[in-house]
Amino acid sequence: MKKLLTFVIIVLAFAASAQKAECHFTQSKFIKASGKTIESEGNLKLLSSDKLEMNYTKPAGDYFIVDGKTVKMNIKGNKSVVDTEKNASMRGMRNTLMNCITGNWKQAAADNNAESSVSEKGANKVVTLTAKKTGTRGYAKITVSYRKSDNLPVELVLEEFNGTVTTYKMSNIVKLH
Repeated sequence: MKKLLTFVIIVLAFAASAQKAECHFTQSKFIKASGKTIESEGNLKLLSSDKLEMNYTKPAGDYFIVDGKTVKMNIKGNKSVVDTEKNASMRGMRNTLMNCITGNWKQAAADNNAESSVSEKGANKVVTLTAKKTGTRGYAKITVSYRKSDNLPVELVLEEFNGTVTTYKMSNIVKLH
C-alpha cells in the first residue's frame, strides 16, 4: 500500500508540474521504402502530461489528439479512436511522444530499451536515445532538443528501424497558464 501511495503521489506531482504550452509545428516524414517525403504543419497544444492536441493546417482537417489513454486521429478523412490500453503499438507511440514532449526522456529511454546521451547546442539541451538492440518495429534513434531556459521541446526526430524518419520542429512557443 505504501508503494502504491508513493507512486500515486509521484504521478500526481509530475502531472501538476507538467508545463502547458502551444506552438506552431512542421512535420517532415521521410519514408525510406518509397523515397518520398511528406510535409505537414499545424498547431500543437500541450495541455497536461497526458493531453496533447496536434491540429493540422496542412493538410487541413487532420488531427492527432492524445487524451489520457485514448488517441484520436483524422488522417486524410479517415477518423479513428484508439484505446491504447488495448493496442500495444499505439500505446508505445503515445508514451514515447508524450514522454519526449513533456521532458520525461528518461522514461522514453526505458520504454524503448535505449541508451541516452545529453549534450548542449547553443541555447538547447539535446537528448539522444539510441536503441540497444535492432528490431522490426519501434525507434532506432530519438533526438529531442529542449530549450535550456524552460525545458520545452523545439525539435523531435524519430528514426524508425525501417528507415522512416519523422522530424517535428516547433516554433512560436507560448507557455500557457
